Order: sequence, then structure tokens, then C-alpha cells
Amino acid sequence: MKICQVTPGLLPIPPNGWGAVERIIWEYHLNTIELGHQSTILYLNEVNPNDFDIVHIHVANLALEAHKKGIKYIFSLHDHHAFLYGKDSGVYKENLEAIEKSEMSFVPCKFLIPYFNNHPKLKYFAHGVNNNFFKPNKDIKPKEHKLLCIANNGFANDQSSDRKGFSYAINAAKLLNLPITIGGPSNNKHFFEKENPIYDKLTIKYDLNDEELLNLYQTHTIFLHPSILEAGHPNLTLLEALSCSLPIVGTYEENNNLEGLYKVERDVNQICVGINHIINNYDEYEKKAHLTSEKYSFKNRTIELIKLYKEVINKKEINMKEELIKIYEETPINIRTIKRENQIIVNFINGAKVEILGDEEKQYYVEFINGDSGKKIYTTTISNNQWCRPNIEYYINWIIKVYDNDTRDLIYIHRFNCENQRVFIALDSSAIGDTLAWFPLSEEFRKKHNCKLVVCTFHNEWFKDKYPEIEFVEPGNVVYDLYAMYSIGWFYQENDEINYDRIKINFREYNLQYTACSILGLDFKEVKPLISYQKQESNFNNKYVVIAPHASAHAKYWNNPTGWQELVDYIKSKGYDVVMITQEKLGDPWNDSKLYGTLKNVIDKTGDFDITDRMNDIMNAELFIGVGSGLSWLSWGLNQKTVLISGFSEPYTEFSDCIRIFNNKNVCTGCFNTDRLDPGDWEWCPKHKNTDRMYECTKTITSQEVIKEVDKIIKYLA
Repeated sequence: MKICQVTPGLLPIPPNGWGAVERIIWEYHLNTIELGHQSTILYLNEVNPNDFDIVHIHVANLALEAHKKGIKYIFSLHDHHAFLYGKDSGVYKENLEAIEKSEMSFVPCKFLIPYFNNHPKLKYFAHGVNNNFFKPNKDIKPKEHKLLCIANNGFANDQSSDRKGFSYAINAAKLLNLPITIGGPSNNKHFFEKENPIYDKLTIKYDLNDEELLNLYQTHTIFLHPSILEAGHPNLTLLEALSCSLPIVGTYEENNNLEGLYKVERDVNQICVGINHIINNYDEYEKKAHLTSEKYSFKNRTIELIKLYKEVINKKEINMKEELIKIYEETPINIRTIKRENQIIVNFINGAKVEILGDEEKQYYVEFINGDSGKKIYTTTISNNQWCRPNIEYYINWIIKVYDNDTRDLIYIHRFNCENQRVFIALDSSAIGDTLAWFPLSEEFRKKHNCKLVVCTFHNEWFKDKYPEIEFVEPGNVVYDLYAMYSIGWFYQENDEINYDRIKINFREYNLQYTACSILGLDFKEVKPLISYQKQESNFNNKYVVIAPHASAHAKYWNNPTGWQELVDYIKSKGYDVVMITQEKLGDPWNDSKLYGTLKNVIDKTGDFDITDRMNDIMNAELFIGVGSGLSWLSWGLNQKTVLISGFSEPYTEFSDCIRIFNNKNVCTGCFNTDRLDPGDWEWCPKHKNTDRMYECTKTITSQEVIKEVDKIIKYLA
């Protein structure tokens, strides 16, 4: 068989740097020859279809040019931008046309099959790895665990964007106090210059040659890959890591699996859990990694590729060579004279964007206007095959105007209107409180705009049954055909400054739900979520009160050393049991020390738990008493009577539908609303750490103050 691999023409083959497509072409070429076939790598203008049985092209525009030349081809799609920009984009349409005009097409991600409408010519074909080069070296394996990321970060429209999840990997390494190395091309400097992550055990490597890359794989023990979007599942770095016997903690498409990879969502806590799981089961994952690398060797992948090549050849009803020669010789059109008409494409995915695609050399003046105020937010001039966007990512009622730059005639206007359009809202946090606070505002957005809403949370099961109009997707999954997208979260830039391009308010100064209102352009109101849980029979015979004294930071605690015990004793004296439901286990010395001693006379339902069981405990209780934690938000969301004790946050911060115990004495309060919490510092107290005034905001809240409010409820219940 005579095979031609068409080079994209941007980098040499084999690549002398970072070039994934070029590396794939080179490996196909070498292994095709090893398997006894003829292989050639050519530029498209060098290809004579009469010389080859198969012409394999890896870039859409070259595929379409080949079609115009009368060259029949096989097409591999490697471009994640076809998904990133959506189905209305020029890059999607170009790739779809390349698929339609091919003899057969391949995508290395299963999710791209339905995305391209389950096109009959499209097949999933996974990448491979050179396991003769990428292999473990037991002699230099470190004795202690070292984490590794190898990736080319960013998107084409934002090279500083954290597509590969470097920040997640670094934060996980910090929490576990493990060293981490991040390697890749010098393009990664865009991310590091923007984010400037500070960690004394972080090493950064740029522009590695193959030997340096191999050394990194061989001198580390766990590979991290918390990527948000990939054009290959698995991609090359995952396979190279596995081939060097490195287990992986990373994201992966939903309908696919990879032995040796511990699958997580793009969440620091999940990544930490995955790392610990692999450390505790390292031999098992190391063996899985080795077996996977054998399965995905480039030789085995090329064997499968040759079978598909033969399938194409065998389907032809007439001699391919004769037909190619005929089409090539009779084609009267010189493709250089064909010009695509310029097309203006607009979307609102994490901000407003204008892209102009086409072959007509022309300049355009673009205005991005706030439709409510009439203010021009951003103006610029671009040419065909360029794009522009303001930095703002939160909701604005955009008006976009495009002018002919020469005549200044208005040639295009678009007013934001997502009615009956697909809009994606993603919650950036997996925390219970954030989820319950922010999710219900997505439904308010849907009702206001009458859009087709897609929502991603880390706890979809809590809401699915109650919100039939919303399409739920799991974190890490792809979402198609979007008109707009918004991410809900607390966003910072370097030096702990708030990123006002992603949220327009100082969120620390507002109610937590106002975060979502601000990003989604909604008027503020307190909205409870509808939680998909029906109360079941109580787990206890006696009437009881639920308490949740623990939280994710010491500053959130009720730090009166005798407060909880005195409160428990009082409730017991009134004939009620007290049930403690925190994840932090009662009786554990570390957790008990946080509460200044083990609580007595409580029913212990602490430790790892099924959240639905805790929902049932809360719903069957007479009352919930907690601090500024997710379980307090859960009690609020379940419409339980809730007492919240906090001096760490101002009363406006959480929900209003509760009894709030707050210290109005002349003490320091509300640091949560003025300073950024450091989750890595358990003793965080920004103004009075290591002084007598440390945690005075709650130390000075007496048990009698809490009992007074609880007693009102108990008397009401009686």
C-alpha cells in the first residue's frame, strides 16, 4: 500500500519542539514503513493522487483544498476549537465540510462523534505512544512522590487561560505538600505571568527536547491532568506518562475510560483524593499504566489504521487511481480564484466575541455597547480572519455593531437575545453552600430570558427532579451549540486582587447569592433552591436537635471553649436529644481539639456520610444549629428552622431566613468580608492571629446568648 501523510506545513516533521499533530504524522509514517508499506510525507501541492492509494490529511482547510483538486482523502480532526467556538463558528463548519467530503474521517475523542451529528463517515480513533522511547527507568525513580504536568496551556483566543488546569494541580500539590513540576512550550509563560502562582516546591520547565521530556516522566511518580477541553481522549501526554509507568489523576470524557487514570472532576479536593488514592494503591496503578501503554503503542494503532485504510480501498467501486486522475485532470477551477465571502460570527461564551471569517481582504470597525446604559465598553478595528472581544465575562445586555472601516457604514448589528437559545451556566465551586446559594439563580435567569438552559454543578442530583426545564451536565463534560456561557464563582487575579472582568462587584461585601445575581445580571433577591429529596422516616425515636459545630476554617467556628457543651446540656435538659452530623468525626483527637474537647451527651452521626441521610436527619429534627458552613446552607435549603452562629462573617453574608447569632459588642468581626481567606492556614485570623484577641468575634458569644434564642424556638415547639 502506498500512503501519503500530508504535512500541515507549520512545523518540521519530526517536530523539533512542541507539535502534537506533526509527532502523530511522524509516528504513523515510521510504523507504516515498519509494517511493510510505502509512506511519504508531502506538502499538499506536491501530492499527485495517481501515486498513492491513500492520502491522509490532518487539517480541515487542506482537506477542502484537496477536494477542490480532485484528491480523495482520509481526514483526521485534531482541532479543539471546532468545539470551543460552537456550531455556528467558521472553524466548526470547515471541519464538518472536511468530514463530509472525505472518504473516511477520524476523531480522537468520542464526544466529537455526536457533536458532528453522528456523521456516517466519522469514527473514533485513539492516539498512540512510542513505548520504545517513552519507558520507565526504575534506577532514577524518586523514593518520594513527585507530581508532574506536561501540557501546552491556553486557548487560541487566550493563551493565558488555564485550559490544562495548572492552577488546580498546583493548589492540590500545596494542600498535600508535594513537589510539582510543570513542563511545556514557552507559550505557558502567558499563564505563569498572568497568574504568578507562589509555591516553593513548584518547578517550571520550558521548551523541552525529547530527552528532557523523558527524564521528567522518569523522575516523577504521578501525572496530573485537570484539563477542561481536549481534542484527544487520551491525548499524547497521558499516553507518554502511562508508557513511563506514571499513574494519572485527571479529567476524562464521560463515555470513555483509560486504565491507569483515576478520573476526577476539575476540583482541587477531588484531585487531592485521587492523588492519595493512587499513593495508597500505587503498585496496582503502575501495572495498569504499563498494560495500557502496550495497548496504545503507535505500532498497534498503525496496524488498526492500516485496516481502516484497506476498508476505504475495498469500498471503491472503480479503480481509485483512474478516478483520481480523471478528476484531477478535468477540474477546470483554479482554487486560488475562489474566495469565501466574509462572515460575521457572534457568540457570548464567557463574554462577547466577534469573529470575521472569509477571504475578502477587508477591515472592520467593531463596537461593543452596553444596551442598558448606551455606553461603549470596547471598540477596535479588525480584519478578516481575526476576532475581538472585551475582557468582561459577566452578563451585559450587549449591542454589537460592525462597520465597514473604510466607509464607516453600519453593515451588521446584533442585540443580545438568548430566547430559545442554549445558554450554559457553570458553577465554579463544589462547596455545598456555594452550590445551594448560586444554583437557584440560574433558574431565575432561565425564566427571565426564556432560554434553553444547561447547568453544570458538582451536585446535580440534588436538583434534577425539581427543575425539568434545565438540562444538567456533569463537570468536565462538553456542551454543544451554545449562544452564551457564564461561570459563577469568586474570581481572583494575582496579588489576591478581585478579577473585576469576571464579576463586577466586590463579592465579599455582599450576600453570597448576590455573586450569582451580579454575574447573571439579575436583581438581587433571596431564592431557596428546590432540593430533590423527600423526607423519610426519622432515624431516631425521640425528638432531637441537629448540631454541626465544624467548618472548613477555624475562623468559622464558635470559638467559645465551653459554648457547645453548655448548649448541648441545656437542650438535653429540655427533653430533646442532640445529634451531631459533621463530616469531622467525633472522638478523633484532631477534630476534638478544634472544639476544645470531645462533646458529651450527643448522638454521633459524624464522619463520612451519605448526604441524603444527613438531609433526612435535618428534615426530621426540631431545629438545626450550626456555623458558617455548607450544612447550615443545607438546613436553610431544606426549609428547616436554622440557628447560625458566626462572627467571622457579617450577618448580610449568608441567608436572612434564619436566627443569626452575631456579636454586636465592641470586638473585631467580619474578616471574611474584608480579607481573602487563606484555606491553607488553619489558624487564619488576619488582624489578631497569635494575640489575645484571636477569634474574639466568636469567643465572646456566650452560651446564654445562643440558649436565649434556642429557648424561644423550644417554647414555640412546646
